[in-house]
Amino acid sequence: MSNLSSIILPVIGDMEESHLKTQLLKYLPTHENEFSKIEKSFQQLTSKPQDNERLKRFFHSWSQTNNSAMTVAGISNRITMLVHKNKPIEDEKALLQAITSLNRIVDEDLAVVGRVLHSQLFYTMATDITRNDDWLSRRYLNESAYDFKKWKDQNSLRNKDIMIALLTTLIHEIYTHGEVEYILPKFEAWLTNDYGFSEEEREKTLAWISVHCGPTEKNHFFFAVSAIFHYAKAMNVDLESYDLGEIISDYLNKKATVMEDVMEVEEVSL
Repeated sequence: MSNLSSIILPVIGDMEESHLKTQLLKYLPTHENEFSKIEKSFQQLTSKPQDNERLKRFFHSWSQTNNSAMTVAGISNRITMLVHKNKPIEDEKALLQAITSLNRIVDEDLAVVGRVLHSQLFYTMATDITRNDDWLSRRYLNESAYDFKKWKDQNSLRNKDIMIALLTTLIHEIYTHGEVEYILPKFEAWLTNDYGFSEEEREKTLAWISVHCGPTEKNHFFFAVSAIFHYAKAMNVDLESYDLGEIISDYLNKKATVMEDVMEVEEVSL
C-alpha cells in the first residue's frame, strides 16, 4: 500500500456505510500505480536542490491541480441557479443544506475564516522557494496540467449533471487530504537541509501546506459527502446509479501525469 493510500483509506473507513463508501473502497485501492508515480515525483523534488526553472514549472503546473476554491464556489452557484430558473426541486431545505455544506469547503480558502486567502499562501510558498514570482508566467504551464484543469472544470462547471460535479469534488478533497499530509514532512526537511531555511522562514513558506493538514481537508471531504447526500435528496437523484470508477481513474491518471511531467520534462509547453 502506498503512503498516500495509507493516509486516505482510513478516512474513508470512518464514513457511515453507503454506496459512496463502497465505491471509494472498491476503486481507490486499484490505483496504487498512480499513487506511486505521484509519490515518486514529490520524493524526487525534495531529494536535493532543484534547478530554478524546474521549480517554476513545478509550482505553476502543480497549482493547476490545487487551488480549487473558485471551482467549488462555481458548483454552489450552479445549484442556486436551479432556484433562480424555477427548476423542479423535491426538497428545498435539503438543497439549502447541500449549498451550506459546499460553502464550508471553501471558508478557509476564501478567508471567510482565517485572515489570508489561501491563494496568497500558495503565492508566498512558490515565490519564497523560487526567489521571485516568475513562476506565475503561463510559459511554465505544462500541457498535462492544462489538461487536468480543463477536465476538472468540464466535470465541475460544464457537465449538465451537477452530481458529477459533486462527485469530482469528493475525489479531489479526499485526494488532497492525502497529498498535503504526505508532503509536509518532505518539504520541511527539504527547505531546512537543502535551502537553509530557518524554522520561522520554513513555517511561513509552507503555511499553504500546513493549514490544509490535520482536520482541514478531512473535514472538507465530509462536507463534500454531506453536499452529495443533501443534493440527491433535494433533486430526487438515485445516488446508487452512479459509478465512481471513471471519475477516480481520470482524476488519478491525470494527476499522476502532471506530477511526472513537471519533474521529468525539460521543456515547458502549452
